[in-house]
Amino acid sequence: MIRHIVFLVAGLLAGASNLLAQRSSASSSSGTGFWYAVGLAPGWTRVTCGICAGARAPGMSAHVALGGRTSRTLRVAGELAAWRARDAGVTQTLMSIGAAAYWYPSLRRFPRLYLRGGAALNMHRASDGTDVVTSSGVGPELGVGLEWAISRSWLVGPFFHYSIGAGGEVTFNGAQTGNGTVSFLQLGLSLARR
Repeated sequence: MIRHIVFLVAGLLAGASNLLAQRSSASSSSGTGFWYAVGLAPGWTRVTCGICAGARAPGMSAHVALGGRTSRTLRVAGELAAWRARDAGVTQTLMSIGAAAYWYPSLRRFPRLYLRGGAALNMHRASDGTDVVTSSGVGPELGVGLEWAISRSWLVGPFFHYSIGAGGEVTFNGAQTGNGTVSFLQLGLSLARR
């Protein structure tokens, strides 16, 4: 599990550094360029396994995306999202690491609609101070959003994001108890610089 995380993070960092190196030589006419986005959102997480409650818990989440343009209508990004909730003495956290493509069907006017798709690793942890349950899984992520220009470089707008990670291991106090599915939903506001 840790090995998969290290490889994924290393790949994302290598891609981001490559994009940063290309930024100085990229021109807007070539359709390439560095961009980033941050967002805050109410989020919901659900873990399904043999020893899990399976309820969709609400909490606050944040995300960061770093990427580049491959054409006028297609952008790619490495992404990191985090979520946290506390209820009835149980603290739950989630981290999602992924890569996604953003497709813009039309760039002629605002608001601009985009569709998002990719893959993510979702890692969940629940603790009541005594017992700890961890779950993880890799799977698809999908999303949709709108963007309005608030200046020449800055865009703001609502987004919806859903990812599901399946087939990962579930541990209870460090002992593996089986496999599970971790799903993560965000509905919030994003600020992007293009």
